[in-house]
Amino acid sequence: MPGFDMHIHSIASDGSWSAQQIIDAAIAKGLDGIAITDHDTVTGIKAAIDYGKKCNFPVIPGIELSTKHDGRDIHVLGYWIDTDDIEADGRLRELREAREQRCYKIVARLDMLGMKLDADKIIASAGNCDSIGRPHIAKAMVESGYVDNIKEAFVKWLGQGMPAYVPRMKMTPYEAVKRITDAKGAAVLAHPGVGVPDYLIGRLVKQGIIGIEAFHPEHNIADEKKYLQLSHRLRIAATGGSDFHSAGMRCVGYRVAALSQVELLARLRQQKLAARD
Repeated sequence: MPGFDMHIHSIASDGSWSAQQIIDAAIAKGLDGIAITDHDTVTGIKAAIDYGKKCNFPVIPGIELSTKHDGRDIHVLGYWIDTDDIEADGRLRELREAREQRCYKIVARLDMLGMKLDADKIIASAGNCDSIGRPHIAKAMVESGYVDNIKEAFVKWLGQGMPAYVPRMKMTPYEAVKRITDAKGAAVLAHPGVGVPDYLIGRLVKQGIIGIEAFHPEHNIADEKKYLQLSHRLRIAATGGSDFHSAGMRCVGYRVAALSQVELLARLRQQKLAARD
């Protein structure tokens, strides 16, 4: 079924595919369009939009901001953001710098656990990536033979509560919504079925959330039904995406947002922008 994959990560953050590879895969899948939503950075957006124009394929400029609320990880997606505006945000630079420092701390913990890795090499191997993440470390662990695959690295060592896990600096979800809205973007709550308490959703809608990611690989059928119904009740859009990072885990287009919901999200954004003028 065609639609928009609204949750994709490229090599600009912790994805393993370039914008061109992603778009080629989306076209082959028959999608209507995609959004690039790298973690805490928009440096990969221009290449994606330029290649999308060349292929006459819609690419929505996006971002995914990681936040913390009452000890829970809450992710907020932003669409149609003014990339110059949000890139000039000093807070995002702080978050990216914190990601790099976290890499050194995780590697130090792994060293104490008998796994010898070089943080400088991990960062260098990420190339043009502007947002170092745990997947880069997991890849190095696989290449060094410490684990068989990236999933094992997270399950045994890098995931929350595991021996090498290191928390990193994050903003609040309310702050994330404001920064996306201030950058003329549409704020959407990412994968709410992954640890987001129900009471927070209503509060975030009051703060400016205008969509909820109902369709996500970690949501089951009951979750999808729940968040679809909630989107109708709250009069916000129900989006979806694959949360694609690399081949072999999830494929581009594995979950999508219906074109009607993408159009609704765009209308809600325009209404918000008009109300600000």
